[in-house]
Amino acid sequence: MLKALQIGYKPRETRHPVLIPARMRLGESWVEAVIHNLSSGGALVASDETPERGTYVEIRRGRLTIIGRVVWRKDRFFGIQAQGRLDIAAIINEPRLASRPRSANDPESSYERRAQPRADADARIARQLENSRRWSAAFQFGVFVVLALIAAGFAANELYQILSRPFSELESHL
Repeated sequence: MLKALQIGYKPRETRHPVLIPARMRLGESWVEAVIHNLSSGGALVASDETPERGTYVEIRRGRLTIIGRVVWRKDRFFGIQAQGRLDIAAIINEPRLASRPRSANDPESSYERRAQPRADADARIARQLENSRRWSAAFQFGVFVVLALIAAGFAANELYQILSRPFSELESHL
């Protein structure tokens, strides 16, 4: 009966029941939270401090981060819609860190929180910029060549018109 009533609605994603302790950033502070179930698009989370509906939260488990918007809340529980697709297996298998991760500003830290280190990202941007310059220079050269050929064609046509009049008069006198 329930299936018949849901005609035209998007089917609900599969929920994976779990109990995963995590940390949640709520505004400027960090609080303890527990993930109760996961789907590829979001999670059911419980915390003593529940965020307001529409608030963006950051949930960390080990070195993994889930960023999402709170779409509903009831008592200690709330649901978040993740910004991207969640890798459920990675979240479930991620070990809890023994200590707090070092800050990225800490000179002794080798931990890089970015998906790509800054040097790699800068190199990729430089390559894209160079490729863009190369393509724009080639396109500009092509446009100039086409315009030069068009101008040469017009000049040749005008020269032909100018020189053909005296020769046609000469031909008519002969």
